[in-house]
Amino acid sequence: MAETVQYYLEKMVPELEDYERKELFSKQEIKSIIRKRTNFEYSLKKRPCQKDDFLKYIEYEMNLEKLRKKRKERLAIKGKTSISDYAIIRRIYHIFDRAVIKFKGDIPLWLQYIEFAKSTGAGKLLGKIFGSALQLHPTKPLFWIHAAKWEFEANANITASRALLQRSLRLNPSSIQLWHEYFKLELVYIEKIKSRRKILGISSKSSTLEKSNTGDVILISGLEDENKSEEDNNKVLCGEIVKTVYLNAINSIPDDLAFRQQFVNICFEFSETQIIQDTVYESIRKDFVKNAEARAYVAERHLFSMLDVEKPEFEVAIKNSVNEFQQSVEEVADKEIWYLFTKFLNKYLHKVTEKNLNYYLVKSLSQSYETAASLNLASEKMYIEWIDWILGNHDSNCKNALEVAKQATEIYSQNSELWIKRIGIVTSLEGLQDKSINKLYDLALNKNPVSLVLWDSYLSWNLSKWKGGGLEDHELEKIFTASVSKVASLSLSWIITNEQHIKETKNRVVARYLIWADEVGGLKKTRQVYKSLLSKILPTLKFYQTCIQIEEKHITSPMALDSKTHLEWLYDRACQCDNTPCGNNERPRATSVYEQAMNVVKDPKSLESQYHQMNAKI
Repeated sequence: MAETVQYYLEKMVPELEDYERKELFSKQEIKSIIRKRTNFEYSLKKRPCQKDDFLKYIEYEMNLEKLRKKRKERLAIKGKTSISDYAIIRRIYHIFDRAVIKFKGDIPLWLQYIEFAKSTGAGKLLGKIFGSALQLHPTKPLFWIHAAKWEFEANANITASRALLQRSLRLNPSSIQLWHEYFKLELVYIEKIKSRRKILGISSKSSTLEKSNTGDVILISGLEDENKSEEDNNKVLCGEIVKTVYLNAINSIPDDLAFRQQFVNICFEFSETQIIQDTVYESIRKDFVKNAEARAYVAERHLFSMLDVEKPEFEVAIKNSVNEFQQSVEEVADKEIWYLFTKFLNKYLHKVTEKNLNYYLVKSLSQSYETAASLNLASEKMYIEWIDWILGNHDSNCKNALEVAKQATEIYSQNSELWIKRIGIVTSLEGLQDKSINKLYDLALNKNPVSLVLWDSYLSWNLSKWKGGGLEDHELEKIFTASVSKVASLSLSWIITNEQHIKETKNRVVARYLIWADEVGGLKKTRQVYKSLLSKILPTLKFYQTCIQIEEKHITSPMALDSKTHLEWLYDRACQCDNTPCGNNERPRATSVYEQAMNVVKDPKSLESQYHQMNAKI
């Protein structure tokens, strides 16, 4: 170890002498540099060596190089380049080399190395770094992409860039990222050629591109010798190569819709790509005939570039999209395509302000909802949006919405959200009495006995009536006890398939009962209720937590001198419930209760003794 370190230190002698000769660093600073480098070299030789040791060494050398440059500039040192001008950079490369040899699989380390080489403009060395990285990590798209971009952007070498991406796709034919980058590369190349021709005033029809070799690796058919003739050159500008890349991409990854959509998104970044976009759309239409999302995407394509809804072209585009959607719902005929159609109409209905076009969309949307429902192809989410649309339409009324909601709950009787909407509409209609709403809640809860939102809505409605004087205390308590009994006595089939939902619903119903009891009768009433419930239901941890919270709320009240006894009893039962270890979850709360109790009880010493005894048992 010492010999190796000594070897590296001896190699830096000419560099340090140059620093002293040029007065870039003082003798004391040079001694400090030697000491620092010695320590770093020894840290790299220790076992096990950490990546941070290399990175700290590199960071130190980078800061040293910044300082050297500033001093050289300040001292206005001129003359020939000497060893001190490049020694630190060379050392950083050497440290990086040793680091990537030691940690071959560390991708971020390789990327740091690459970025450093780019920042110093070391082209030849960067090529070697990419070669080593790709040899070790041929299945990592990121390295191929960085290498191809460097060849194209830094070296202006489209041939080498293509060759790299073609090799990468030979090894990684299912890489979505590589296909997109290759596609983008060809579009960037075309864009640069067009820009150059425009600057030079050259017509794409009257002159040819500069000829270039295609490289030694041809993965994709149709790319060989694309610059051999004027006809071929025009094909390049027309996007024939880009189309070939795309067609090969979808042959490799045939069933991914999002993969194809991203090609269109890439096209949006460039000018004059409509022909290529049409190729993508046509392939989606052909290969995803029965896919509702794909058909909807293709139908909406007319509006992708229409940002201004006030333009006359927008009306033509949206009508073309509607026509395509109508064709799609006939050919696909499933719930999803109908839903996507109505969602599309709703989306643009909110954007359009022109009266005639607005009327056209309203009429189309209304007909679409009704047609889908008549064909039994209206989904649950479509019914929900349909009801919302009717309620938000000034020309409609609640009765129309109620008819739709009634139809929806008959078809999708186990959808709680539809029941909530139906009940909400009935509640808002004038002249209907509580019996109608009660009957509706009974019907909904019979169909959805474990629905948390329905039980919450039902209890909130009754609490609202109670607060408004429509229910007496005993009447509301009767409703609470009946609700608890119903949730607690569900059939075994419901318990097996909805165990977690039942638990959550039961906890919520019981908690609301206890909170109401505290509101109406204080701690005394609450204790009566929770002791009564213990004989009727199987208590859960949440039940005990609610009881404890209410007890804690009243712990400072003069009427709650026996809260300590009740809290200890509740905590003891909670710890036994579901085999839940009290020590893990409830100890902080127990400590808080204990501290509050110590401030109010008459015999704090006795409480402290019992508290420690209880802790010893846990």
